[in-house]
Amino acid sequence: MLRRLIASSIAVVALLLASTASPAVAAGYMFKPGHPMFLGFPNNPDDYCTGGYAVRGTSGMFITTAGHCFGTSGLPPAAQRVVYGTDTRFGYAIRNDNIGDYRDNSFDGALVKLDAGNDAQQIVVDPLTRRSPGNGRVMGYYSNSAFTPGFVIGKMGRTTGWTEGSVTNWQHVGYDENGDGIADTLDYLLCSTVPAAQGDSGGPVWRMDANGVMAIGIVVAVLNETGRMCFNPIQNVLNRFGAWLPVFAAKGASASASTAQPLVVTERSGPAVPINLTPVLATRL
Repeated sequence: MLRRLIASSIAVVALLLASTASPAVAAGYMFKPGHPMFLGFPNNPDDYCTGGYAVRGTSGMFITTAGHCFGTSGLPPAAQRVVYGTDTRFGYAIRNDNIGDYRDNSFDGALVKLDAGNDAQQIVVDPLTRRSPGNGRVMGYYSNSAFTPGFVIGKMGRTTGWTEGSVTNWQHVGYDENGDGIADTLDYLLCSTVPAAQGDSGGPVWRMDANGVMAIGIVVAVLNETGRMCFNPIQNVLNRFGAWLPVFAAKGASASASTAQPLVVTERSGPAVPINLTPVLATRL
């Protein structure tokens, strides 16, 4: 599914925008982290993922999701990049850094550009029930250095909705591309006890605590033996795309207009998360 498309910053995506038309929309779509991403046509039952956080860079605002949602060899043809949300088209993929193996600088993340007239609010929602943790408004994020074993997190996904669990370990995960039980490509993710399933990929991983709702990462895979979720931490997502996380300055503010600085928690309250470099078979969601 993906080809190498590596760049150091979101600034480079401006060069890609001219190649994909962005039609006008009659009524603006307001994206929220957790909204479904149906690919190709509305409510496609066979090809969908979940939208992650809105991020901003020098060339605008984009929605994050898992890169493998668009394949493992770069961007697919234009028609296969169109993304539909809860009721209508809202954008199209303009960058996919998943080329299969992280040892070749692959990163399982993609960026979706909103169509003209659409916007995003950084409010985490369950796509199945439309509920949010607290008021849902994202106030900041936890950096990698702040994670500890047992760190409680939740995720939103199009298939399984709102599920919760805790961080376990950093893990080399292997994907069996040929059906022979052998790990052909590897990734390095943060794993957890959170349940997830096909279609949850790209969804927001979050935490609700005294700081409010905090971004943690985006869903990528599950371990085959346990069915438990592994994800790319939000710090890695932001670093990869040269982006920052817009947060709420006031109720109703959009992610494209917010100038508030995110709260960033860097200190952990317990031991460091253990690392397991022995590959464990996993499945992309």
